[in-house]
Formats: sequence, C-alpha cells, structure tokens
Amino acid sequence: MSTAPFLIQHLEGKSGGRFPVWMMRQAGRYLESYRKIRKDFTFWEMVTQPEVAAEVSLLPLAVLPVDAIIFFSDILTLPYGLGLPIEMRESIGPFLEKPLSQRGDFDIFREFQAKQHTRYVGQALEIIKNKLSPEKALLGFAGAPWTVASYLVEGKSNKHFAQIKGWLYRDPSDLFKALQPLADATVQYLKHQTQSGVDAIQLFDTWLCEMPRHIFKDHYLPMLNQIFHEMRKEKVKTIFFAKGTSHLLPDFKDLACDVLSVDNLLDLKTVDQLTEGNFSLQGNLDPVMLLKAESGLVRKATRLLVQEARGLHKPAIINLGHGILPNTPLENAQAFIEEARALWL
Repeated sequence: MSTAPFLIQHLEGKSGGRFPVWMMRQAGRYLESYRKIRKDFTFWEMVTQPEVAAEVSLLPLAVLPVDAIIFFSDILTLPYGLGLPIEMRESIGPFLEKPLSQRGDFDIFREFQAKQHTRYVGQALEIIKNKLSPEKALLGFAGAPWTVASYLVEGKSNKHFAQIKGWLYRDPSDLFKALQPLADATVQYLKHQTQSGVDAIQLFDTWLCEMPRHIFKDHYLPMLNQIFHEMRKEKVKTIFFAKGTSHLLPDFKDLACDVLSVDNLLDLKTVDQLTEGNFSLQGNLDPVMLLKAESGLVRKATRLLVQEARGLHKPAIINLGHGILPNTPLENAQAFIEEARALWL
C-alpha cells in the first residue's frame, strides 16, 4: 500500500472517496493563534526562525481538518535571504528602497545558494515534516520570476506596474535575460525544499495578469516550463497559480505543471475545457464568500463546487480562488473544509 499523503494519492488517480481540500494562506491572520504569535515577532523574524515558522505553519491543524500544510513564508523570501533589504510595511506590503532597474542588477541571483541563503526554510520544513502525520501533504512554494521581479523592479506593489511593463515593452528580450538568473535561483530554492521533505510545490504568479498574451507565449512560457521540468526530475507534484489570467488559458495548456490553481472568475468546467483537460484543477471558491456569507451559504457553495469538480477530466483539489482573507470568521473556514470533506466523489 502506498504511503504517500492522501492529496498525492488522489492526484495519482487513487481515489480515497472524496476530494482533498486546503486553503491558500490558511496559516494567517484570520486565526487568533496566529495573531498572538505575530505580536511577538516581526514578519521576517517569523519567516527566518525555523521553530516559529514551523509552529505557525501547523496552526490550522488545531482547528481545521485540512489535507495539506503549506509552510509559512513569503514569495520574496528568496531575494530577502540573498540580502536584498525588503521591508514588510503595514498597509503597503513589500517595500524595496532601491528597486532593481537593469539587467545587471539581477546578476545578484547568480550568487544564490539555497542552503546558505535560505537554510532556515529547509530547517522549518524538516520540523514540520517530523510533526505532520503521514496522510497530510507538506507543500512548498516560491514566487514565479515575473511576480517576484514585479516587486523588485517597482519597489512596491502598485496599480500599473509601469516600471517593469515599460521595460517589457521597450526590450522584452533584455527583460527576460535579466530574469533568467532569478529563474535559475528559483529552481535551486525549490529543490532545497524538495530535499527537505515537501510532497508538492506551488509556484505563485500573482501579477501574471499584467502580461500580454504574445509576451507570455514568446518569452515567459519557456521560462516557467524550465522550472516545472526541473521539478519533475525531483518527483514532486507541481501546482501553478496565477489570478486574473483568463486571456492566457488557451496557452496554459502547454504548461508542464501537474495542477492548475484557478481563481474564482471562471468556473472550473470552463477552465477545464480551455486547457483541454490537461491538468488537475485546484480551486476555486471566492474568499469573499467565506468573509461575508453565513456558514449555511458557504456550505451550499461548497457543495456546488464539489459537484462541478466531479465532472472534470482529472482529479481536483478543493481550495479557494485566492488566499483566505484576514477577517474571515473561523466558523466559515470550518464550514468550507468540513463540507468539502463530507462529500463523496
């Protein structure tokens, strides 16, 4: 009998009678236990102290029967570990006083050594793995090159991403040559995670919604597939998440990942059709539903989501369309997880 976690067995077609379920950002501010810990540490202290990161990662299991734990960190941990002075500012988010503005600035990523610069990530993952029951999957993750670079070139999140998009339009070849060392570092970072015990990895590309389709096809798709092909050698499942990218779905069918994580703007059936059934799909209840609706409505929406997932080409994972929101009532999160687990395939 396989000893793989339930979520991994499910993706391999070994049905356990129901869909696996977890939530993006499930170890976060909606939990009172998280808020208590957060009072004693800065964000980066939590990320870089393995015992704290592991403790926070495991918090959801005390209140939610989720099928996977994603370790507590950030998509900018890689550049922060390399020494870029990224601040986490309240109400602003990531802030870099001197943004990267030319190809040579990205050469710093050629120096990246995962075991040296982000050793604490591997240590946290090993602690979590030792405390996690075998049926629970441990998920690693990283920011995708475009989204990480968006923060580093802009210096902070904004509405227009004028700096990186200006570079994109002026000289796309130059931009993607700049991003190549970052992509190579991302591969090394993810390999470090697989060697530390993760069962699957998720690549987050939050701001891919800003990229025109022809640029994606000609320049970025090969870079993403480089990462996924390298992860395939590590024998871990790969998940790709990019919100607001319906314009790219016909081209997503050529991605080399195992799972496509879907936002709440399109139904799973449509995404399945547009990507020609090439992927297991993950998603895609609107996080605002958990934030604002009564638990009965959450349960009803979850039932409809599971019903839809039953008709997809490949085994699905039940999740949200984006991360759970900070002020979400715990009872709604519980309603979502419990209802998903109670429904049979």
